[in-house]
Amino acid sequence: MKTRILRNTLLSLGASLAAVLAPPTVDGQVVAFNGQLNRTTLVSQSCNGGVCNFVFQGSGAVNIMGAVTWTANVVQDFNITPCNTASADITFVGTTGSITVSDSCGTVCPSATHNGLPNTIETVWNATGGTGQFSGITGSGTDQGTITGNGPVIHLNGVVVY
Repeated sequence: MKTRILRNTLLSLGASLAAVLAPPTVDGQVVAFNGQLNRTTLVSQSCNGGVCNFVFQGSGAVNIMGAVTWTANVVQDFNITPCNTASADITFVGTTGSITVSDSCGTVCPSATHNGLPNTIETVWNATGGTGQFSGITGSGTDQGTITGNGPVIHLNGVVVY
């Protein structure tokens, strides 16, 4: 009798654990988020007291969206050195909707050797909104990139639920 109760309890716990660990299949899919932003164009720039507002646009790809266009609104404080603080809102637009990610704790750092190597970008982002297929999206991740004469090239990684 004790063996049957123990076995049934273990089976029940196993089923419960499997249900918790299994990713949802209809609503609330947990998926990896990977993107690359490139082909950057600086659309506008304004600075006041060493704090600059930039608007960039470009194209790229996000694994859950396919090809995207994107717009980034960036605020960078050049008064803080050697690495500048930066915040950004980036909106990706694909054929089935859009996703907006925001960060408030990014850094832009010069290369360690200053010998013509590009500056680096590092941030932590949070998904703050979406439309279409991505309405109600949540999640977070990191991004890393470089800034060259052609503008930033950024790689995003994380996990989202939509």
